[in-house]
This record gives sequence, C-alpha cells and structure tokens, in this order.
Amino acid sequence: MSKIFKNIAVAIITPTHTKKSFDVGLQLAKKFDSDFTVIECMHKIQPKLYFFETKSDKKVAQEQISKLKTELANWRKIALDEGIHVKTKFALTDSVAHWVIDYVKDNKIDLLIVDYPKLSMVEMTLYDDIINTIHHKSHCHLLTTKQ
Repeated sequence: MSKIFKNIAVAIITPTHTKKSFDVGLQLAKKFDSDFTVIECMHKIQPKLYFFETKSDKKVAQEQISKLKTELANWRKIALDEGIHVKTKFALTDSVAHWVIDYVKDNKIDLLIVDYPKLSMVEMTLYDDIINTIHHKSHCHLLTTKQ
C-alpha cells in the first residue's frame, strides 16, 4: 500500500500562531511515515528609503531572520525528541502566498497544514487573502487548524 501523504509541510505564516498546526503535522508524519517540513514565511519589512536599505533596515531584517531561525530550531528540537526527522525552511518575502505556493509545487508537498489563530480584524483580512490564494492555487491538500 502506498503512503497517503508522502510529504507533509506545516506553513507558519502569521506573526501570532499556535503550536496546533505543528502538532497535527507531526502526528500525521509519524502515523504515515511521511517526510515532514516546517516552513516559516514572513512579510519582509520594506526599506524606509525606496531605492536602498539603510543600516536600520538591515538591522530589522537581521532581527526578523534571527527570530525565524530560533523558532525553527525549537520546532526541530521538538520533532527530533518525537523521533521524526524534520526539514526547516524560512523566507522573508514580499508575497507570502506565492512563496508558499512555489515551495509546495517545487517540493511536491502532498499535504499543507496552515495555522489560523485568532487575529485582529486588520490581520484577519490580510491572512484570509493569503490562505485563500494558497487554497486556490496550490495543487495539494490543505488543512487549516484553528483555535
């Protein structure tokens, strides 16, 4: 019998998120003996000056990258403690939805799990659009976890 989901990915795309999508992905990867990936994608903060980055812009970008790497290291440690090999990937991008869609396509992801926590009204509008775009343009199964 072939595996139902060979490649499972958890996409963390909101600045405030829960551990629920990671836990679901981890358990499914364990159950189906699937490859497991955690990706974190964050909007890149645009430079204050349009044509080039200032030192403070570079510092903000480094802080974003440092935060992402720390969080991914925590996800990796939890997965390894459960006996699951996990790949991690992060991106600072202008278009979260398109980056995730491209990643899913390029890496032949069978199941994408996205966390959708309680958000403010402004955040909700933005992330509804991102999740809808991912849902309609990615050619894999999509599971959205809620609180």
